[in-house]
Amino acid sequence: MPADELRIEAWTVDDVVLERYRYRPGPPVAYPRHAHEEYQLCLNFELPGRVWHDRAWHTVAPGSMTVVAPGEVHETRDVDDRAAGGDYRVFYLEASTIDGLATELAGVRTADARFGGLVVPDDDLFHRFTRLHRAYQAGEARLVRDCLMQSALAGLLNRHGGARWARRTPTHTGRAAHQARDYLRDNLASNVSLAELARVANLSPYHLARTFTREFGLSPHAYLVQSRINLARRLLLEVPSVTEVAYRTGFYDPSHFTRHFTRLVGVRPGRYARSARTYN
Repeated sequence: MPADELRIEAWTVDDVVLERYRYRPGPPVAYPRHAHEEYQLCLNFELPGRVWHDRAWHTVAPGSMTVVAPGEVHETRDVDDRAAGGDYRVFYLEASTIDGLATELAGVRTADARFGGLVVPDDDLFHRFTRLHRAYQAGEARLVRDCLMQSALAGLLNRHGGARWARRTPTHTGRAAHQARDYLRDNLASNVSLAELARVANLSPYHLARTFTREFGLSPHAYLVQSRINLARRLLLEVPSVTEVAYRTGFYDPSHFTRHFTRLVGVRPGRYARSARTYN
């Protein structure tokens, strides 16, 4: 394949390997049969494709997600020439990540998760995993990534995991949620993980995320971002440096901070700082 026909980005965050492929118009692309040691989740955006999996060929329509389990042999190719460019994103997830959550959801120890087929026909999950992939790419806070991952994987397992999952609700959840909220308040600028927050609350990460959302009406990561922006409002009236306030409130960089501030406040942080008035 000529180098100018494909642009690929690859990176790893929190033991997750991520890829983004962007193809220019051109002849069909094919990859030989192979397998992975991890779960492979692919998000296909623009072009139809064909995948050989489980001894049969499958057509993957645009806007579709596919899941290939560890060790499953598969082959991919374009259906035809690419008259327009194509874009798809890929996750490689350790088996322990998915199987551990499957065990928790089932309420008993379970073997590796099994899905009904290669293609997952679920628009909501396609959008959830797309948002998750972009969160990894944008350098969102660890808690944001963790909560989005828990939500997306739980949805995938509950709807397409081939098992009936338990609906267990631990006791003392109200107190646990308040402990987690207090910990977030005390560590707003830190890169807190969902696992760390769950240990504080003495709940599993999955149940902590559900309990917190039920108790406060916001997910842990939404609460963290909102609290950081509330602190930033006060700081911008005293320290009119967007860069300094961004780092003091725990954001990855000023542009990341600006995006969240504008979304929640309605104006850019620099404009908010210039509006400050001092009263003696």
